[in-house]
Amino acid sequence: MASYRSKNSHGRYFITDGLINKSIDNPIPLLGNPDTLNAISIDILRSFVPLNILSDDHLKTISRSNEMDLAVQGQCVANAEILRDSHLFLVSGSVDVELDDGQPLRICGGTENSHLSLGDSFPAAVSVTAVEDCQIFLLNRSKLDAMLCWDQVAKTLALDFSANRHFDEDASWMNTLLRSNLFHKIPPYNVKLIFDRFEARVVEAGEVIVHEGEQGDICYLIKEGCAHVSCEHNAESTVVAELTPGRCFGEDALLNKTTRNATVTMKTNGVLMGLHKRDFLALMNEPKVATLNIEEAVKTVADGARWLDVRSQQEYENDHRADAFHLPMHLMSLKSRLMDANTRYVAYCSTGRRASTVAYLLNQQGFNVQPLAGH
Repeated sequence: MASYRSKNSHGRYFITDGLINKSIDNPIPLLGNPDTLNAISIDILRSFVPLNILSDDHLKTISRSNEMDLAVQGQCVANAEILRDSHLFLVSGSVDVELDDGQPLRICGGTENSHLSLGDSFPAAVSVTAVEDCQIFLLNRSKLDAMLCWDQVAKTLALDFSANRHFDEDASWMNTLLRSNLFHKIPPYNVKLIFDRFEARVVEAGEVIVHEGEQGDICYLIKEGCAHVSCEHNAESTVVAELTPGRCFGEDALLNKTTRNATVTMKTNGVLMGLHKRDFLALMNEPKVATLNIEEAVKTVADGARWLDVRSQQEYENDHRADAFHLPMHLMSLKSRLMDANTRYVAYCSTGRRASTVAYLLNQQGFNVQPLAGH
């Protein structure tokens, strides 16, 4: 790929989900001993790229659902066959990374070359072997890119909220909503549509919003006012919590066919923002975005289009395509002003997800952008 500029001149490989032992010819997944696995702190996660651009809420999600593995001295940690779909991060210790020309490179945890996943730092890597006992962890590339999409689109919207006085009254609850794990299930293409589906409801002190035991189909977010949550036991109602502005309740009604597990009563006058289940389910539908394969993308650029790199600053600096316009997702609303509306663009990232999201959103603004599939 002559048009591709990288730190080295080798071909591009990607790392996948899984560790292997025994031999490269006979890989066996290393599941690890649960007793020896270590939790990953947010500080550790934040030291890696592109995790360093994620919000704390997403980092907490990764920390809860992933653990570090121990690779022992001499163990083959990964090979080219499975180093294709995941980020492999070296937390501590040292490894030998073998390139496709047979050249080994020794990498130590905590150094500059270990901030990116090993496959991104060394695109020509065909195997990784532990030189000493190491702590490593893997993240599925597609899942991380989906998280990055949501996070970056949310940050773009937050910038819009702060810059537009029209949103002054609603910015607080809107930003709270963007941080809610519930809404991370919605495709990032539809993030902007979420707010249009919420309906305001003025409520008074003493008004019961949901009743324990009833069937629910609406989720609420408190924009103004306070409410208390009560549960009934032995025919006696007990207050178990107080809800303040920014808190959601009734989320289960959007995901499951279930009854309310508590009663929520307004403690003060206020304003609630309600989302109906039918609207939430409609937002779950992901629009189709036409993509280009690598041959089509290269030809499109040769015919006058321009590459559009939508990854983070560090990913871009590590390697990028020649003459690519850099448009980090979280700066999309700002840097898109520098784009030429008469130019055709081909967007790319690590998996195609971020590129597809940016292409969809920019095309809505009148630009001509097509994403590269599965880059």
